[in-house]
This record gives sequence, structure tokens and C-alpha cells, in this order.
Amino acid sequence: MNKILLALTAGLLGPALAATPAYTKAQADAGAKVYKAQCAACHGAKLNNGGAPKLAGTDFLKKWSQNTLDDFFFIESHTMPQTNPGGLKESEYLNALAYILQENGFKPGKDALAVKNLKSYTFKK
Repeated sequence: MNKILLALTAGLLGPALAATPAYTKAQADAGAKVYKAQCAACHGAKLNNGGAPKLAGTDFLKKWSQNTLDDFFFIESHTMPQTNPGGLKESEYLNALAYILQENGFKPGKDALAVKNLKSYTFKK
């Protein structure tokens, strides 16, 4: 009975975070191109070997595991690229995020990553 009550209460308090972020392989492929053109010069070709903060690996995942993808997207889309903050299309920022997810071991699926869903996902595996 307590487990049922807890489940019902949790459902009333807000939506649960989805375990795995949804993005497509096409988004990640497009994001790889955006990343190479707009991000790699500072963050490195492997997302963790440039002078800018790492975007892949254990430290990155640990740092961002308590935040939603929406939090990351906000920073990404308002402060990057450093030479033109906020200068990319929304789809380019989403695709770059899909590429970052892929490079951190998250698997693509059939549903595209969309701004409206970013609050539902974290970098937690």
C-alpha cells in the first residue's frame, strides 16, 4: 500500500525524468558536422581534448548528471560558439547535443530530440 501511495504521489508532483534521452542517428550525424565546424576548435576533436570544458567522459557525465538536457541546451544555445554566441539555428544546437549524447554512449532511437522534451532528460545513465 505504501509503494502504491508513493507512486501516486510522485506522479502528482511532476513528470519523472526519462532514463534515456531520445535522439535520432540522423541528428547525431548532422551534429557531428556542426560540432566539427563550430565546437572542435575549442573543445577538441574528441570532445575532451581542447582547452574548453570537456563535453565527453566520466567527469562531464558526473558534472551534468543532476541537470536536465534543457539546462545544458540553454547554456549551449546562449553562449556558444564563443565567437558567435546564440548564432546557430535551434536545429544545429539540438543536433550538436545529439552528437554529444552519442559520443557519451547514449544510443539513438526513432524519436528526434526536441526542445519541448529536454526537461525530461539528463546525462545520467
